[in-house]
Parts: sequence; C-alpha cells; structure tokens
Amino acid sequence: MDTKDEMHANSQPADEFGSDRTKRCIDLMRPEVREMLNLPLDKKVAKSIEIIEEAFKKYKNVGAGFSGGADSEVLLHLTMKVRHDVPILFVDTRYEFPETAGFIEKIRTTWDFESLTTVRAGKDRVEEFTKKYGYGSPGFTMEFNKYHKIEPMVRGIKTLNLDAFLAGIRGTEHEERAKESIFSPRHDPEHIRVHPLLFWTREEIVEYLNANKLEHHPLYDKGYTSLGSTIDTTPNKNAGMHERAGRGVTRERMMKKLRELGYA
Repeated sequence: MDTKDEMHANSQPADEFGSDRTKRCIDLMRPEVREMLNLPLDKKVAKSIEIIEEAFKKYKNVGAGFSGGADSEVLLHLTMKVRHDVPILFVDTRYEFPETAGFIEKIRTTWDFESLTTVRAGKDRVEEFTKKYGYGSPGFTMEFNKYHKIEPMVRGIKTLNLDAFLAGIRGTEHEERAKESIFSPRHDPEHIRVHPLLFWTREEIVEYLNANKLEHHPLYDKGYTSLGSTIDTTPNKNAGMHERAGRGVTRERMMKKLRELGYA
C-alpha cells in the first residue's frame, strides 16, 4: 500500500461516518424538505419532475450536471423526461476513474444526447499542491478541489450562459447539503442551483435505477457507495457505515468552505 492508499485507508471516524450520520443530516434539513422524505418513491418522482418543470418555466437557460454517479444519472433521466435537449455539464478533474469516462460515453450514446460539455482545469497541479501543502492535507484538499473541480464547473456554467443549474445532491448524504433549499441562489456567475433530488435517499436512487432498468456506474459493484475522483474515493468496506465512508475525511470536513466557493 503506497502513501496515497494509506491516507485513503485512514480510519473513517465512527462518530462522523457511522450509520447515524443519516439521522444527523435529516435533523439539519429545512422543514419543507424533511417533510418530503417519507413520500413513496412514485410521489418523489412526480415531485422531482415538477421541480424540474418549474425550473424550465422560470429560467431561460437551464443546464444539468452529470458526473456518472447514480444520483446525477437519476437526475439526468428525470430531466430528459421534461426536456431532452438540456445542456449537460461534466467536470473532468483529470483524476476521474477510468470507468467514469467510459460509462458517461455509454450513457451519452445510449440515451442519444449530444449536448455534453466537458470542462477541466488547464493543467495538472497535483504535484505542485503536494509539494506545497502535503498530499491529503487541508491545504492540498482545498486547492485541488478549487482548481480542479470548482473553477472548471463555474467556468462551464458561464460558458453555457446558464441561469439555472440542476444538481443531483441529496440531503441525507452530507450535513452541509442537508441544509440546502430546492432553489438556491449563487453568485459569480449569478444563477440558481436547483436540487430536485434533495429529499431522496440512497436506497431510492438504487430502486429507481433498478425499476427503470438503467445501467449504473461499474464501481458500485466493487464496493463503492459514493463516487468522486481517485484523489478522494475508495470502496466503503463496512456496510454498516454511512454511504460517504470511503470519501476523503479531510474533504468531508471542509465541505462547508468548499460549497461556499461553488462546490455542489
């Protein structure tokens, strides 16, 4: 096991990544979001489609994020029920899993959409950030996500001239996301983040994929329960842990700051 693997394998603290994390997230949800948690899946599907339709009615240029992960796949599938030609944005951090590019291309060709815009940082700065801050440190984590993830995404939103951006985040996956509203304003550029899946659970995402016979990212069959870049993602080795176990501890703890910078 090399140094990077050791950092990924560092203990996921039970008080932060235990199964009770879901309850903590629920407790932080806005009342109007929390009350939709107990809706049956068919009602959630209808409500999510209603939110997407509202976004298209309210805003002139609406786009959607697609990472290849299960949440964004469900979001895209629902969005394309409303409008097939929606602009789709994929952020390539330069450290995506090889399986991700192949899966995204497979979905693109199978679902027959051509409006996929891929954005990435101008160069690879991981070695630079490692030398300056130390791999996996808070400084490294901040600079990597800012330069390789957030800035390209913001640039993509500007390039596509979006005034609304559909994102597939869920409230039960992270405390900071739990605090979100369905329609959430952002600045620089001015736009609205729309969160149609905010009240869904991970189990319902899986149920929806299975019910609609949708192929999922192959890494979910290898023990991953949450997908990011190779920098901060490993399999979840304990079924009793929260779904985000396997994601970088440092980044999880910095999510508030990262989201203030534009992270979804």
